[in-house]
Amino acid sequence: MDVRLDVFPSRRFPGWGKGLKLGVGLLLGATLSACGDPDWQGTDWTKNYQDSFETRISARASTMPGTTDGAYQPSADGTPNSPVAYHSPPMMSYEDRPLDENIAGSLELSDYVKALRVAKLEPWISGPGPYTLFAIPNAAMERLSARWPGGLLAPANRGQLVHILGYTIAYGKWNESALRRAIQHNHGHAIGLKTLYGDLLGVERSPHTGELLLENAVGETNRLWGKSFPQSNGVLYFTQDTLLPIPVKTVSTGGKHGHR
Repeated sequence: MDVRLDVFPSRRFPGWGKGLKLGVGLLLGATLSACGDPDWQGTDWTKNYQDSFETRISARASTMPGTTDGAYQPSADGTPNSPVAYHSPPMMSYEDRPLDENIAGSLELSDYVKALRVAKLEPWISGPGPYTLFAIPNAAMERLSARWPGGLLAPANRGQLVHILGYTIAYGKWNESALRRAIQHNHGHAIGLKTLYGDLLGVERSPHTGELLLENAVGETNRLWGKSFPQSNGVLYFTQDTLLPIPVKTVSTGGKHGHR
């Protein structure tokens, strides 16, 4: 079990996490503004690449999910066309390749990959790790970006972007079995995974469906999109929406995000 694990003070169950709100408002501005350049520790992460010669070769691969599979539409006037010509190729995740290479091959994660590059966080997930990545699909990324004036990728929003994306990168190799064992060892209570900038990302088992849910410090949750994908330097998950480490007041054009 990875040492970067803690008990998560869940807000979704009575009696858990008392006093958790203390200082959240004060921490909000300071924490987000402090997360500027990921080289804040003086480390040159541009050379943080996993050595492919030390990676065990595997022929196993899995098809990553995508919403583009149903993009084909028959012609309205009956003109012959082929669904094969419009069908998107399968997006494969290879077990012997690192996280950064596999997510770059996913059309469903193109916005997320671009955001990681803008935030200069991509080198973190190219190294030996291990890391568990909770990647955000395109539609959710676009909804999230619209909540910030000028979009989340705007230079003025760099601090928020880095912190939010850092919350999707957890230390350790946590597939479903490992997460469920850790929750069981914690007497069924939520566990906390340490993320890139020290925030705890809660993981709990739904008492109603048994599915694994992600949770932040104020009880907002996010569902996972299917199974995990083994990587040479960690584990990859697709999420159904976005989850912020702490509440952020933004100019919103839509409803409240997160699943309850």
